[in-house]
Amino acid sequence: MSQSLADKLFVNGIILTQDESNPQVSQLATKGSQILAVGDDLSNIISASTETIDLKGQVVVPGFIDAHVHFLWGGEGLLSIPGHEAQSKAEFIGIVKRFAEGREPGSWLKGGGWNEHHHLDQSIPHKSWLDEAAPGHPMILVRHDGHSGIASSAALELAGITRDTSNPEAGVIDHDEQGEPTGMLREAAMNLVMKHMPDESDEELLLNLEAAQDYLLARGVTSIGDMIYDMNHFRFLQDMARAGKLRVRISAYAPILKWPEIKGLLAEGIYKDEWFQFKGLKGFSDGSLGSHTALMLEPYEDTPDSAGIYDSDWSDSVLIRETIVEADKMGLQVVIHAIGDRAVREVLDIYESVTQENGEKDRRFRIEHAQHVSPLDQKRFGALDVIPSVQPMHCVDDSLYADKLLGTRCEYAYPFQSLKRVGALLAFGSDWPVSPADPVATIHAAMHRAGWHMEQAVNYHDSLKAHTADAAFAGKRDHDLGILKSGSLADMVILDPDFQHLDTFDVPPEHLVREVYTSGRKMETSK
Repeated sequence: MSQSLADKLFVNGIILTQDESNPQVSQLATKGSQILAVGDDLSNIISASTETIDLKGQVVVPGFIDAHVHFLWGGEGLLSIPGHEAQSKAEFIGIVKRFAEGREPGSWLKGGGWNEHHHLDQSIPHKSWLDEAAPGHPMILVRHDGHSGIASSAALELAGITRDTSNPEAGVIDHDEQGEPTGMLREAAMNLVMKHMPDESDEELLLNLEAAQDYLLARGVTSIGDMIYDMNHFRFLQDMARAGKLRVRISAYAPILKWPEIKGLLAEGIYKDEWFQFKGLKGFSDGSLGSHTALMLEPYEDTPDSAGIYDSDWSDSVLIRETIVEADKMGLQVVIHAIGDRAVREVLDIYESVTQENGEKDRRFRIEHAQHVSPLDQKRFGALDVIPSVQPMHCVDDSLYADKLLGTRCEYAYPFQSLKRVGALLAFGSDWPVSPADPVATIHAAMHRAGWHMEQAVNYHDSLKAHTADAAFAGKRDHDLGILKSGSLADMVILDPDFQHLDTFDVPPEHLVREVYTSGRKMETSK
């Protein structure tokens, strides 16, 4: 009898379960780490020892699932140079200068997050800015989208980059009118500098982990799809899960070009529990719109000699296809970054051919971002059951400059509604630290789109589902996450009632998250 009695009973709430057969209730009971029951009268499963929590009309939703983040990179960004705060050249230089104060001369500095479209004069950073702010310090500050970065003269010297250095495959080194490198490195060119950066210590990784977990939980994010780019990070997170130090659940995706190494790990046995699960492979096909490296079917309006570039992952598309075929046969999920319409088409082509070769099954292929999708390709998402894993906050950012870059092609930019109409399931994420991992802001962005191409806006109900139940499905965690129902893990977020009225706010309201529970336990975070 005692096994069926609740540990905790939440009452007097607006509980949005995301269960279509039972969408809203007022009470929820937990037992241990799981939800015991939901309904409007659960008095039959309480005892004298049951803790009753009065929600007082607050909203309860499943723990938010961010389908696409860069977990430890995000944590590092919280502890490094905050380039996103700069709105002018002077502010940029001042931020770097303050961060460098007291640092050992000649030591590496880290940071990024800058976006020239947030600068009052639209100015692109130059190596001279970094040299003025922190002379002698090697550094590369990555643009907010992660696809280009500005390097200091000290970093360029370490990398041996001069006016005579050729562009690497899938990368671009910018030069000024005199032929000198400006410090701006795009895509694979960044690796010329980054390979000289010292490896992170275990102490640094632990600091990044704790900062990332606090940040995410404070915003109601209890589970993530982690797009891991460094296998050292993959091993570290396994160790942290094994040691019981994870407070955010991770569905892990490893770099597709590391497939030989990953197969070795699979043979050894990759650690798995409720907090860490390896799901599959992540690859890149192109770059980003803001860096002019998203691969388009037609040239950019402002640079008619360029239609973007392939990412280095895509330098051998035959190898990529063979890897996807093999991983798919082993039951692993494959997710590929594709932003430009040409990149999206080519990824869909590969997915279609792999499906034909390996046969129909529940594989849940994903395209990450899917920002620009030709109308000729939109219906293929539904036909092939490919999940568009999208970031509505990117839409808000790109609305500042996309018309200049793409002109009338913006009519099919971020085509959320068009994809839904052809039967595609949208999964929401942030791409943090590219955009803030803030589900309230993400849902607001999907509904409002900064007023840009509102015919593609997503309503409140569908946006919430895309950040909970549908994101769980996209990460193959729909069996225990994303819906508040009996047997699911008791991950949930309690929010201010204003959360139900995001349509009335011109800007996303702050501080709506009141409490966060994972496995039935209230989480303490430092915001």
